Amino acid sequence: GENFGLQWLGLRNFGGVVPDAEVYPQYSELLAGDLREEAVQFVSGVFRENRPLTDLLAADYVVVNGRLAQHYGLSLPADADWQRVVVADGRRGGAATLGAVLTAASYPRRTSPVLRGRWILDELLGTPVPPPPPGVPPLDQSVAESGSQTLRQRLELHRQKPECASCHDRMDPLGFGLENFDGIGRWRESDAGLSIDAAGRLPSGEQFAGPAELKAVLLGRKDDFLNHFSRKMLGFALGRELNKFDACVVESSVKKLQENGFQSQILIEEIACSYPFRNRYYKKSDPPPDPAGGRGSRLMQALQRFSEKAAEAQKKAAEEKAAAEKAALDQAAAEKAAEPAGSEK
Repeated sequence: GENFGLQWLGLRNFGGVVPDAEVYPQYSELLAGDLREEAVQFVSGVFRENRPLTDLLAADYVVVNGRLAQHYGLSLPADADWQRVVVADGRRGGAATLGAVLTAASYPRRTSPVLRGRWILDELLGTPVPPPPPGVPPLDQSVAESGSQTLRQRLELHRQKPECASCHDRMDPLGFGLENFDGIGRWRESDAGLSIDAAGRLPSGEQFAGPAELKAVLLGRKDDFLNHFSRKMLGFALGRELNKFDACVVESSVKKLQENGFQSQILIEEIACSYPFRNRYYKKSDPPPDPAGGRGSRLMQALQRFSEKAAEAQKKAAEEKAAAEKAALDQAAAEKAAEPAGSEK
């Protein structure tokens, strides 16, 4: 949840996200810590409880403590510890509605359907959009903060430019589905005094309105998600970039997931039993790569100590077994030697 989860979600540097205090005075270091911890607890919980990986797309629950629940408008005592809370309205649940993701994919003073839509394409579906062509002007900041139009209306004008439309037609509709969440992940019904329009239409013709229907669309592309997520986890497990020879592990993992109700621990098992994982090679002079930035080293050291203790225990057990067998043979030989000549049993 902490090492792989935050890396996959693009939240490793979430501490550097600082919303504007004038626009969001409620944001604090405590809230930032809760938002980060929610992401860790959510991802780790899926694997710890062997829940389906599709929960990462569209769970019907959130993992919150009391302080974060109040931030989200959920009924939970302020001093409540971390726990799973079922959400029946479909607004929350899944990686795209995590408060940390919504905050990180916003600008300091406003939301960004573009950044949020791009995040979904990059991190959930593995279908990134190319960078904008040279010379394409950004959305003018003064217009972006104008109160005369909603952000959606201002982006619609931006998308009318032919050089912008090809990418924005893919990103923006997905981001519009999350516009009910403000720049720090709270639910809202209006922007600049005007009602939020959270409807989207993808180039494929799929239409949706709001996060609940958006998540249904994402579930329809779960094969893209499973393929991308399996690649991410395999790369993390191997500690290197993937190559064409790793594709068979990804294909096998996705197939096994589909055959077993997408249970998360199936993916761990497939990767751990795969040839690339069991035959990783490092030069003796080079330590294994540490994608976790230090915490992974301590984990690997702990695993190494565990492995050494296990080997010592096995060696000791083998020695004790050999000694017992030798003692039994010696006793049998002594008994035989003590028998009177010519006696029979």
